[in-house]
Amino acid sequence: MEKLKNLMILLMVNVSLYAVDIFEEFKNRVQQQYIDPFTKDLTGIVCSNSINTADSLGLFKAVPPSIGLDLSASFVLKEISSENIILNEAFKEQDFKYIPFFSLQISKGLPLNIDLIGRIFSYSNVIFYGAGVKYRFLSFPPIVPVVNCAVGLFYNVIDAKDILKHNSYSINAVISVDKLPFIRPYMVVGLDNGELTVYEAIGIGEIKSRFKNGLRYEVGFRLSFVPFVYISLGYLNVYSVNGYTLNLGLKF
Repeated sequence: MEKLKNLMILLMVNVSLYAVDIFEEFKNRVQQQYIDPFTKDLTGIVCSNSINTADSLGLFKAVPPSIGLDLSASFVLKEISSENIILNEAFKEQDFKYIPFFSLQISKGLPLNIDLIGRIFSYSNVIFYGAGVKYRFLSFPPIVPVVNCAVGLFYNVIDAKDILKHNSYSINAVISVDKLPFIRPYMVVGLDNGELTVYEAIGIGEIKSRFKNGLRYEVGFRLSFVPFVYISLGYLNVYSVNGYTLNLGLKF
């Protein structure tokens, strides 16, 4: 618990991937053997923590009253993999070898148990954006569902001007217990793919790197002690590397 507390403090201080100037180190090591592990780590952190409940928001609910809207700040800490020379060098002065990442997320419920999800964040000359759809396909028991199962599809982009562009997509299966007082446990299994393109503006021509079929696991719980406000905490296993998640949200 003490380690998790320290990691979350670090996460709140370094609320974006860009707290360390990783792009300067990236430009110094633009070679295929360095780019491939970088692409793998970047894919893992971007695809993580995009979904943490299987319940659908709904277009409108009278009891309890809801307009089917969820706004959240999403934080991720992922341990840097040992083969990622670029990030290990960029973070060599840091106490923790974890990549921080932050995004804002908005979800809107639609009929037929479908939620639409948007993700965005920008910093200096870097922008991140993504979109997804979640479909709740199973609930049981059927009358007053306690356990829900859903699948989510996401597509994400990070664009660092004149340096790189990273595209990723993920398929996620999630199960959550949604009728316990105050707490909602969840589990996610995700399959991630990513592609990174190095812009020719760096001066060495265009380079591409691809990462395929990375398996990701997430477990955690969502806590809500007052109406409309929640916090969620989770543990990640991203391609056999550890990580942690935190969400602060408003659900209307």
